[in-house]
Amino acid sequence: MLNQNSPQRGLNTIHNQKIFFFDYLFVLILILYAGGANTFVQSASIKDNQVSFIIPILLSIILAIRKKVIFGERFYYLILGVGIYFLASSIKYQQIHITILINFLALFFIVYTVVKALNFNFFKIYEYLIYHLAFIALALWSIQFILGGDSLFNVFSKIPGISLFSYVTGHGLNIIIYTIQPAAFFTLDNLGSSIPRNCGFAWEPGAFAVYLCLAIFINLFITKSEESNRIHFWVLVLALITTQSTTGFIILLIILSFYYANKKLNIVFIGLPIIIMAMLYVFSLPFMGDKIIHIVNEANDMNTIVENSRDNEETENPQRFVSFMIGFQDFIKNPILGIQGGENESWTEKIGANISVISGIGDLLAENGLVGFLFFSILSIKSSFYLSKRYNYKGKLLLFLIILSISISYTIILRPLITCFWMFSFVEPHKIFPKKSFY
Repeated sequence: MLNQNSPQRGLNTIHNQKIFFFDYLFVLILILYAGGANTFVQSASIKDNQVSFIIPILLSIILAIRKKVIFGERFYYLILGVGIYFLASSIKYQQIHITILINFLALFFIVYTVVKALNFNFFKIYEYLIYHLAFIALALWSIQFILGGDSLFNVFSKIPGISLFSYVTGHGLNIIIYTIQPAAFFTLDNLGSSIPRNCGFAWEPGAFAVYLCLAIFINLFITKSEESNRIHFWVLVLALITTQSTTGFIILLIILSFYYANKKLNIVFIGLPIIIMAMLYVFSLPFMGDKIIHIVNEANDMNTIVENSRDNEETENPQRFVSFMIGFQDFIKNPILGIQGGENESWTEKIGANISVISGIGDLLAENGLVGFLFFSILSIKSSFYLSKRYNYKGKLLLFLIILSISISYTIILRPLITCFWMFSFVEPHKIFPKKSFY
């Protein structure tokens, strides 16, 4: 029997807290903001759209009041650190961009409030909501696939103002809970394949895939005792397959490898080869192989891509490896603080290139230097270790590897939803009894 005052009993009490409608609503808002598939959420900044910027902050305040959140010393140390970074950056570039400070303060306020208020229920809510969004996405994707071509796209296009509202790659359309791309684009993006890619609620299929992978991680390692888990798992995996995302498949392989490593040896011998064969088959499909070759070839043409984007009206969005190399060059020139506090400090901006990087880790190194990179890496690793101990599974670095894989491909690691994952242990530092057999 647990001691009434034991740390483990406290953790179980937190984990079993009642979840209210408002909790689901708030996390759903964070998910839709992270999806970034429309101009309302994409323009969420103090300069461009104050309404969409303030909504998550107001909801955080309401959540903090409802849950009686106490902002401890860690929060104030965090705010102090942001202030010091902002001051140092302002001195270096002799410029004051108050919006940078406001954006960081808003991000960390939202993240601290969510984790403190919801604790481990944040994971349960996230998995539950992503499962339902995946189910909706699968249903609508199936209709899109059966009808073929632009049949469903043409139906969506009749919604008044939808093209101006949407912010989707390939001039696609977004109805908040589902995104559809025109057939000409997903055929080109898939290097000839006519099978539509499932974007779900996100601005592009790969982004939807990484949100699905986080839900699969939660399903297998955190809410593993739930009765509905098996149904949730297969819906999430099927939705992931329809995204046809290389990043998503790689993260799934990482998750399943760790999952089978936690099983009994005979299950590993039977199940793991099947998983490996299935993944090898997926990567051997023509459109997947061609896509990987295309990404590698593009990485060899960085200078050409940058040069071709000069003085262009339309922004060039190179693939992840080119994006990383572009960001890394900015990091080499500004290694400590990055270029966050300086206007037009990027080397591509100085030569007139109209280019936007998509690599999260490359962008983090370029924008925030070693300071931001170490902050992100250390807290990600600590949260990864923390969840491994809390849920008693082998694989201390599992969450870190997932977040790292996401950061290589997408600049979403500083969105509140994803930040809640890698900052979890910083905000919620409960003591946990030591476990055995971890690696």
